[in-house]
Amino acid sequence: MDIINLFQKNIIDNTRNSIVFYLTKTDGMFVLHISNKYKQKLNINNSNDTFFKDLIDMLFDTNNKTKKGCFNYEHTDNDEIYNKKYDELFTKFLLNEYIVILINNDLKPLSYLCINDNTLWSLCTNNLFRNEGYMTVLLNHLFKLIHNDKLKISIDLPNLLIYIKKNNPIKKQLNSYYKSYGFNNFKDNDGYIIMKYKY
Repeated sequence: MDIINLFQKNIIDNTRNSIVFYLTKTDGMFVLHISNKYKQKLNINNSNDTFFKDLIDMLFDTNNKTKKGCFNYEHTDNDEIYNKKYDELFTKFLLNEYIVILINNDLKPLSYLCINDNTLWSLCTNNLFRNEGYMTVLLNHLFKLIHNDKLKISIDLPNLLIYIKKNNPIKKQLNSYYKSYGFNNFKDNDGYIIMKYKY
């Protein structure tokens, strides 16, 4: 089965007309876009739950011993989030205006980011596929789409922001990495380093 059929069968939620799913291609890989302007809850069913559970596992590991998710560092070992079920985690992590996910031909999520209020949030690469340059592939593709006005969300590029949590253990590396994309330090606010795109 080709990637398009897999995409149609195992990812798309066809129950809500206001949520738009589409694919773009870059560097021999595919990028899944989920445009959800009204931040409606996705319909996770027997067809697409494998993909979205893989995505949640990438973002947050509910095992407070292994902590292999991108955002486990944000929570203490006894945080109640470790007791949440997938349905609750879907709500926490996936209610975004716009989601962009680099996927491989087996529909495994490789890198992820979301866009809300003209801000890039939750940039993350799957721990199983780190140090392969996947976030660079995703960001390069994202900015190419932005510059060519091909993204299905309005981006005010001179005011585009990106947030880094101050308790992120790799915040210095992230700060340097985002500077390579034209972001500069803008201000500190409520536990975040806020960077702004230099247009």
